[in-house]
Order: sequence, then C-alpha cells, then structure tokens
Amino acid sequence: MDEIPGDRESACHGAMEPIAVWVRPGGDWAIIHRCRTCGELESNRIAGDDNELALVSLAVRAISAPPFPLERLQASVESGVG
Repeated sequence: MDEIPGDRESACHGAMEPIAVWVRPGGDWAIIHRCRTCGELESNRIAGDDNELALVSLAVRAISAPPFPLERLQASVESGVG
C-alpha cells in the first residue's frame, strides 16, 4: 500500500484509498483502490514492500464486518436456506 499518498492517482487527482484485495488469475494479489473524490476504482498488483498485515486486514474486512447481522447466517443454516 502506498507509503507516499498520490502515487496511484485517479483521473481527478483525488486521494486513493485501499478498500479491498483480490486474487488475479494466476494467483497474484492486487489491491483495489477507490478515489475519495470521484469514486473511481483502480486495481494494482501488490508490491514487495507492501505491509503484509495491512493486506491481510483488507482481505478479512468483508468477513469481519459484513453488511448484515451475523445472526442471519445462523438463521439461514437452521432453515436450510443457502
């Protein structure tokens, strides 16, 4: 993730915020950045000097803070849905 903000600028030159990671075909990890000004999304391959803890934190963010109550998962399992 960027040590110097702005080296992954969007077209509007707004600040880019890392929001997620994904695995590209072939197994390489990439970081999804979102512009704080215009919302543009960019994908960039991780670099050797990226902070591993920050990358893992991005990877588990969706699991650790889902956009729904976790109780729904249990209710789905119990009712046989999903």
